[in-house]
Amino acid sequence: MRYTLQSSKYVFKNFIYIFPFAVLPALFLSVSTDEEAMIFVLESFFSGAIDAWDFSNLFCAVSVLNFASWKAIAFGLIGVVAIVLCVSLMMALMEKHMRIGKRTFNGIFSKLNDNLLPTSGYAILLLTIYELWSLVTAALLYLVSLLPMPVLAYAFAIITFLAAHFALLYSVNIIYLWLPCMQITGFRAAEALYYSNQLAAPVRWRILLGQTATLLMMDALVYLCLIFVPEPIVFTILTTLLYALVIMIYCVRMQIAYFDLDHIERADITKYYQR
Repeated sequence: MRYTLQSSKYVFKNFIYIFPFAVLPALFLSVSTDEEAMIFVLESFFSGAIDAWDFSNLFCAVSVLNFASWKAIAFGLIGVVAIVLCVSLMMALMEKHMRIGKRTFNGIFSKLNDNLLPTSGYAILLLTIYELWSLVTAALLYLVSLLPMPVLAYAFAIITFLAAHFALLYSVNIIYLWLPCMQITGFRAAEALYYSNQLAAPVRWRILLGQTATLLMMDALVYLCLIFVPEPIVFTILTTLLYALVIMIYCVRMQIAYFDLDHIERADITKYYQR
């Protein structure tokens, strides 16, 4: 949890610098969310009609590219492209800030050429992992909903939901420091993956704990927004802010953890650079 707390503090102190890079992809991802499918799944669960679940609604409720409509697919893909561009710039800004203590946008666009390729590969891999996870999770929840005993169905649905989230985060945790390692060291993909795993091994479970807490909290807040603020425009605004916060926390924690584990002195803390 230490890295999560440090990243939250960093986001709070540098919000105006990194928020612009997170809000655009967050907006597209929010618009691609299938609100109707999520409402159906939640209403069925809380009304005792878990047997009304079907695979398509479950998949649309959790997937980024949920195929509910061409607009959802289009906005989801645009959101992924926006993430690649914006995260490349955000990582360049944070690396500059942590290396020399200077928070300016000068020079970060020149770093885009170096960051774009590794960020693209990382984002595509994450998207692939997540969409495969969505398929498996939706299938498992649908099978659980078919159990003849409601008590067992609800118990196994909750267990499946939590276990699926753990499996997702464990998979992501294996490649978590891969992106900053490629960007900072310039290593090839395989070398960077090997080195980043070596660095992360001693604290893997601590990072996983922080990621789990962040994701479950985000899920809970999105569901609360869906229940209490179902108006589409307001829901989109609130989920955009939540997704932007998650993107910032994810990227900042990744950079902070890498600097710490690779024993790189952070100038934004030591302040040896006079701004």
